Amino acid sequence: MRSQLIALGLLIAGTMAACTSQNAITENRESPRPEFTMADVIPAKRTLTPAEKQQQKKMLDKDAKRFKNRNAASAYYVFQGKRTFNEQKLDSANILFGRAWLMDSTNNDVYWGYGLVYGQQKAFDKALFLLYHALEKDQHNPRLLTDLATSHLGRFYAESNPDDLMQSRKLLESAVRYSPDAADAYYKLAINYYYLQEYGKAWSYLHKSISKDKGIADAAFIAALLEKEEDPAGKYR
Repeated sequence: MRSQLIALGLLIAGTMAACTSQNAITENRESPRPEFTMADVIPAKRTLTPAEKQQQKKMLDKDAKRFKNRNAASAYYVFQGKRTFNEQKLDSANILFGRAWLMDSTNNDVYWGYGLVYGQQKAFDKALFLLYHALEKDQHNPRLLTDLATSHLGRFYAESNPDDLMQSRKLLESAVRYSPDAADAYYKLAINYYYLQEYGKAWSYLHKSISKDKGIADAAFIAALLEKEEDPAGKYR
C-alpha cells in the first residue's frame, strides 16, 4: 500500500502548485476525530434479507471448509483486498475486506483496509474513524500512523480545518520516530510544513525524504516550494 500512500501525497502536493495563497487555513469546523458506529462504516454489517442471510451463510460455510480456520480465511481476504486496493479496484477491495470481516471481525487489518478505501474515496471522516480504531490495537505502527496523517492532510485540503494539519504533523512525527527511514512520512511532513508556511522546515523534510527514496521527488511540489523560498541546499532552482 506504500505506493498508494505516496501517490495520494503527490496528488495533494500537485494541487498545491495551483494555490495562490495560504489563506485556506480558516476557523475550525469540526473535531478531527469523527464519531460513527461500526454499522455506519462497515458495509458487511448492513441488515440482510432472509435470502441474503442464507446466501451469506453458504459462503461462510464454504470458506470455513476451504481454510484451516476463520482467522486464516480473514487474513487471506485482507491480502487480496490490499492487492485489489493497490490496483485501484476499490469496489472489489471493499467486498474482500467485507468477507475478511465476516470471517474474523477482530482482524485489525480489516479496519485498516476499509479506512484506506474510504480515504481514497475522499470520505475522510469514515477513513479516520476506522484508522483510529485500528490504531488503538497497533499504536506504534509507522505505516498506520502515516495513513492516518494522510487522511488528515486530505481532509485539511478539502475542509481547511487547521486541527487536521496539526494532528497530521503529530502523527507523522510519531511515524518517523518509530521508523527513521520512512521516506513517505518525511515527504508528508514537508507538505505539512508547506501549509504551515514554514518553508525552511518543508525543504529540510523534503530533502530528507529524497535521501531515503529518490523516486519520491515531485516536480509540482518542488516548484511550489521554490515560489515561496529558495532551496537552502541549492539543489533545486
